[in-house]
Order: sequence, then structure tokens, then C-alpha cells
Amino acid sequence: MAGSELFIKGGHVVDPAAGIDGCRNILIKDGKISAISSDIKASAGARVIDATNKYVIPGLIDCHVHLREPGYEYKETVETGSKAAAKGGFTTLICEPNTKPPIDSLEMVNLLMDSVRRKGVVNIYTKACITKGLLGEELTDINKLATDKRVRALSDDGHPVFYESLMKGACELAAKNRMVVSPHCEDSHLSLEKAATNNKAANFPGEAYCHETDFIIREIKCAEQAKGWLHISHVSLKSSVDVIQKARERNVARVTCEVTPHHLLLDETCKNPDGTTPKTNPPLRSIKDRDALLKGLKKGTIDAIATDHAPHSADDIQKGATGFIGLENALGVILTKLVHPGALSLREVVQIMSTNPARIFNINGGSLAVGMPADIAIVDLNKQWTVDADKFESKSRNCPFNGWKLTGQVIATIVGGRIIVDNCQMVC
Repeated sequence: MAGSELFIKGGHVVDPAAGIDGCRNILIKDGKISAISSDIKASAGARVIDATNKYVIPGLIDCHVHLREPGYEYKETVETGSKAAAKGGFTTLICEPNTKPPIDSLEMVNLLMDSVRRKGVVNIYTKACITKGLLGEELTDINKLATDKRVRALSDDGHPVFYESLMKGACELAAKNRMVVSPHCEDSHLSLEKAATNNKAANFPGEAYCHETDFIIREIKCAEQAKGWLHISHVSLKSSVDVIQKARERNVARVTCEVTPHHLLLDETCKNPDGTTPKTNPPLRSIKDRDALLKGLKKGTIDAIATDHAPHSADDIQKGATGFIGLENALGVILTKLVHPGALSLREVVQIMSTNPARIFNINGGSLAVGMPADIAIVDLNKQWTVDADKFESKSRNCPFNGWKLTGQVIATIVGGRIIVDNCQMVC
């Protein structure tokens, strides 16, 4: 429990924010880091976790997750989604607002957070809609939404805000309230319908589902004019990385972005067992794009890895629903495919999956410094395991990494000093 003492001994602590990369003991009192040193010892009565030969890192923070509640509980719930997060080492989530009804008012924020309070096992914040009902026609009451600190950003989720005047207004109000705008720069059925039926609206030429970079250019312009903070979701194209890098060099607005594990590790040549191409939006891109994403991550142009955890039922998938789940396997595939081969260090992974998301979304986390919340993941970097979606805590099974043999797994997750996962099993 958070009120008792917990002592983690002998682990290799990796915390870029605190400048720690070495063997340390950690004392936890009242849900917070009380001391961290190689010299401290456990007091009588403290529960001891032996982390010898393990790595102890700040709990991961996923800034792009669909929990589906309210309205789509048959896909996922706060309870199942948060348990999936804990199994994957995530101690904090920021969920998307595309629920039913959407999170477009304080009343809806309160409804979601009541469920979080009752059923969540990790820290959960939310994004709120940019436009009412996610319809792209009228802005939400951004001034009012900004008063609730559980709201960490504004997004219309899978729909870009099609009308530039609306996006400009949203960026201005968000900047005034020091809020992050986190657009989905992708085509959607709604934006494509607007492009086809409104001759006065801005219309990007070219093939459908290939306008990511066009939207990014526009959103950067709006953010620069408003002097606000723009965080771009799931970047997938080399041209997008190039545009974001140029914006960084101009240093006019605060522009950050994220990439998903599936866009980092998969490409358009990948196939499902039945020979079909896995469907997500943005689509899986070329090998050239995939390689550019990794380079952007190494260079610092891309700030974060976020799962875009998108649960769907089997019927949804059959009907054409797009997206993948990823909370329970994200760290494992990153460790296996990027850390062990030497493409990224564990320190860099902690930076982009914990430290940076905490900074971007102003979350009290991403570090194990004294006084910080005891949100911790303990990782066995050498533990071998096989992804089996049928055994996931998530309700859904749409995992493109199902069957992959991985090396590196979260063995314990602690949230606010409370052990949620122990020995790879839920204990709460």
C-alpha cells in the first residue's frame, strides 16, 4: 500500500532526468521516492523487492491511448486498458477523446474520471475534443476545458480539423490557456467527405490517406501564429520528419511529435497470417519512411514513442476497423528490435517513453528523483517471452506483433508506491 514502506534493492537504475545510470537502492514512503542511493538499507517492516540483475526505470507514460469508455466498452474499458498498461510497464496514460459521446465538455471529463477513480490501476489523464462532437464544425469551450488539470491536451483524434480557420482559433485559445494541441494529421472519412463536398474549403490534391505532411505544415503554421505548443500524433512519413525538423530549426513555436512502435518496426510489405496487409491509420509506410522515423528518433526530431493503443473486436476488424493494440508488448518489441541490436540505448528509450512525455504534457512523472511519485517499472532485459494476444489483459486481440519472440520484459510495475504487477502477473 502507498502508506507503507517499500524497498527496491540492487537494481540498475536508469533515469535520464535525474542523471542516474547505475546500481542504486530505492526507498519508497507514502507513495513517493524517499531516498535513492547505493548506501541506504531497508528499515524493519519494509517490503523488499530484490531487483538484482534487473533494470529499474521510471514508469512509462503513453500519451496516445484509446480506452473506449464510455460507449465502446465491448472493445476496452478503463479497467482492462489500465491493467494492460501496467503489464507493459506504463504507469500513466493520456487517453483519446473519441468515446461515445466524445469527451468534449467538462461533464464528459467528469464521467470518464469517475470511472478512472473507481476502476483504474494506473494514472490516467485525458485529451478533450477540439471540436464539438468531433464533427469539425464548431470549437469546444476550450477556455472551460483548460480549467480541469485532468485534461492534458486537445485533439479531434482520428479526424484532422479540416477547416483552417477552426484550427487557427483552437491554437489561439490553447496558447492563451497554455494547453497542448495534439492533432491527428491524417485523412479520415470525415475530412475526405468535407473535401469532396465543400469547394470553398482547403483541399489537398493527391491520393487519399497521403496528406499527413500537408496537414502538419498547416498545423505548424497555425501554432507559430498563435505562439502555442503543438504535439503531432503518430508521424509516419519521411517528409513529415523533414518538415518538423525545419520547424524546430526556425524555433518559432514549440513543436513536438511522437511515433508508434508499429510505424517504427513494420512497413507496407508486412502481411497478416492470411496474407492481408495490417490496417491502421496512418497506414504502414515504405521502408524508406520507416528508416527515416528511426533516424528522427535518434536525432531528437521525434520526441516520444506512443502506442496509439486502439482496441477493436473481431467483428470490428472484419468490418474494416483500423488500428492495433500495443500497451502490453510495446516495450518488449522496442527492447528486442532496437535496444539489443544497438540502435537505441535503454537510456534513450526511457527518455522517449517516460521523461519526454512527462515534460511535453506537464505530468509529475518521468523521474525517480527524491520526492517524485513512486511510479516505477522493473525490467528483466534478458527475459525471453512470446507475445500471445489471447493472454492479454486487454479485451482486444488486434496485435500485429502477436507470436513475436521477444527478449526483455517488465516483471514488476509500481504505481504510487503500490505494486500492481509482480513477477509478470497482476496482483491488484
